[in-house]
Amino acid sequence: MIKKTVIFIIFFILSTAFAQEDTHKIVLKYGKHQDFYRFVLVCEKPEITYSINVNLLNDGKIKLSFTAPFDIEFEGKILSQQDKIKDLKIFKNEGSFIIGTSNISKIKVSRYESPSRLVIDAFLGEPSEEEKIKSASILIDPGHGGQDSGIKEKNSSEKELVLYISKEIASRLAQKGIKAFLTRATDEDISLKKRLKIQNALKPALFLSVHLSSRDFFVIYTSAKKINISKDDPSKIFLKEDSLVQTFVKKIKEKFSEPVYTEKLPATLLKEASAPALMIEVPKRALFSDKSYVNKVVDVLVQGTLENFKIKLQKTNDE
Repeated sequence: MIKKTVIFIIFFILSTAFAQEDTHKIVLKYGKHQDFYRFVLVCEKPEITYSINVNLLNDGKIKLSFTAPFDIEFEGKILSQQDKIKDLKIFKNEGSFIIGTSNISKIKVSRYESPSRLVIDAFLGEPSEEEKIKSASILIDPGHGGQDSGIKEKNSSEKELVLYISKEIASRLAQKGIKAFLTRATDEDISLKKRLKIQNALKPALFLSVHLSSRDFFVIYTSAKKINISKDDPSKIFLKEDSLVQTFVKKIKEKFSEPVYTEKLPATLLKEASAPALMIEVPKRALFSDKSYVNKVVDVLVQGTLENFKIKLQKTNDE
């Protein structure tokens, strides 16, 4: 009985050893470039490299099929059946290895020797409109702040109202995946110089300064002159601003009965901004109205921003 047990143990050890020898170890290296991923699989033998079949699946994932048992090592770690390599998910099944890329339009597969390796270049396709919109950014500038209250009536002030409106716009755009920033998020003094410094550092797709009108109408201001446009063509900046204004005017007229005026204003904040810049004054009645009216103002400014980003993408695609 003891003899049989010893023989069984020896057989089990030898079987495991041979199984381990038959499992090929492949070292994976990965790099992300501007418009493509590069995957390098370093194999023990050339015949392993040439036996791997590579396919691009319909959902953008890359599938590698193997003819023999294999382990994938990445940065010194053997990958499990469901694992991650940096920002990509991977799935390992018996005989196959799937890299969870997305938005891949095509792949290029190359095989080399010394060392024996398989190189896969996975080229990124054109991002969807939704992805492009999410890559855009906006800097919202609540006017006044700190010692500067702006228009003040009883217990309400312009600085508090426009801060609320600006934060609500930023929050709702962020929910849509758009990067939204504020020049101030609290009741603080922010100089024009600092506001411009923030804008020039962030380089947003749109710089929107929010104020309160002294009367019950909307006013949208742009600058007649730009003095800080670096390498940009001034005419292109003005065309962008004109298009922005037209879209906001259209959206406001759809939702409000109050008049909408547009003016050129030689304001430092507008003329020294390197990005397309607008200053929008909302009707004074917002200072006295309930939150439903104020939120209606927020809604229309959010809709105008989203519409402008869509128009901007369409023009870019046409060009």
